[in-house]
Amino acid sequence: MRRLEFPQDVVAQIGCERFEHADPAVRRRMEILWLKAHGEKHERIAELSDVSRPTVQRVLEKYDQGGLAEARAYHWPTPTSVLMEHRALLAAEFERQPPHTTAEACGRIEELTGVKRGQTQVRQFLRQTLGLRWRKTAAVPIPPKQTLAEHAATQAAFLKDGA
Repeated sequence: MRRLEFPQDVVAQIGCERFEHADPAVRRRMEILWLKAHGEKHERIAELSDVSRPTVQRVLEKYDQGGLAEARAYHWPTPTSVLMEHRALLAAEFERQPPHTTAEACGRIEELTGVKRGQTQVRQFLRQTLGLRWRKTAAVPIPPKQTLAEHAATQAAFLKDGA
């Protein structure tokens, strides 16, 4: 059985976080630490926390190595897109000439980088990484009592006077 020291302020923090932490997995880890701080054996901790004994040992080892900060931390591998390597190139290209559709963006990305991705992945990359948003556009309506030539002349005069 592992001998760990739990200072009183750490025990109070563990007691609080085992109920109030936002992440349920961290709450479970705090429950394991709480039981260990109160002298329970590993088998009993596993039974009460509804985890395996190796899980109890891993949580206690994390606490032993880095304290509460390490017990709270999760080091899940997060996948990164191959497009991230070409982020600067794509940002400059799409700032110079924004794509009209996702399909167009897919084609241009494949031309520029050689990386072929589906529309969903490209849409997500453009939105989350490059910060691009899709804009709805529509034609400017012509007033009903004017012809196209009359409307153009009115607009030209307005722009001339306004400038």
